[in-house]
Amino acid sequence: MRWSLHLILPFLTFNFLQLNGQENWEVPEERQGRLSPFEFSDSIQQQGSIHYSVNCASCHGTPGQGNFERLDPLPVDPATAEFQENTDGEIFYKVSEGRGLMPSFKNVLSAQEIWEVVGYLRTYNADYVQEVRPTAELSAYGGTVELLMAHLTDQNKIQVVAKGTRHGETQPIEAAEVALRVKRYFGDLQLDETKFTNPQGIVEFDAPQELPGDESGHLELTAHLVNQEMFGITQVDTTLAVGQAFVPVSLTRDRAMWNVVQKAPIWLLLAYTLSVLIAWGIIFYILFQIKKIFDIGAELESKS
Repeated sequence: MRWSLHLILPFLTFNFLQLNGQENWEVPEERQGRLSPFEFSDSIQQQGSIHYSVNCASCHGTPGQGNFERLDPLPVDPATAEFQENTDGEIFYKVSEGRGLMPSFKNVLSAQEIWEVVGYLRTYNADYVQEVRPTAELSAYGGTVELLMAHLTDQNKIQVVAKGTRHGETQPIEAAEVALRVKRYFGDLQLDETKFTNPQGIVEFDAPQELPGDESGHLELTAHLVNQEMFGITQVDTTLAVGQAFVPVSLTRDRAMWNVVQKAPIWLLLAYTLSVLIAWGIIFYILFQIKKIFDIGAELESKS
């Protein structure tokens, strides 16, 4: 009995600590009170539902349906009261950073798209009243901010220029953190680490030469300023020929098992034809034997 307790107690202790660690997801205090820079309108929540379906539903299921994936630990149902007790900032942080089996989505979704997901999840809380970040804080910079993106072909780099206009004067924005993302099939891919603009408001990223683009190597790029509290939601979308030219090959061009009959593999056609002939041959042989038995029976009856 004592030997059994020595084995069981460490196991129970480990599982208790593991479950306790899984339940307590600490969010930095400065991130808990973070607010959305825009109102969760119907259109925003609709966009959020799309992002949720693409990126979250595979594990968390449909909110309120309890059809989440049976993982360890179990994914939280966003419609539960426990989940809805999180502040907007806490939900934003958890979606952005991830933990354990839940991946980080900060390199997949932009900050605006994550806020759209938060807005969608709040539709499952009838008592929720949104608190929007005050307009005065939307751009602490105090003016309008613009991003420009270009391809430096001689250096094969992507240049992003940040300019700000306030009090009627346009000047470069120094030390602004810039992130560069490229649109892919299942979300956005962040290129390189985030970088800070120099005194001229310029930051440069290496062009992704080996990343497949369209037939001319064009990639859909998005650069945005990370510090939304300072500059608001500022981004620029541009298509540049900085990737590798990729000509998609038609799946029906060559002979394959999934192709039409005319493009099926020769060996498959021969094997199929031979199988059909053998099957029909067996059927005709059986019919012939039946007829032969019938003829023998008829002959015996006539003799008797």
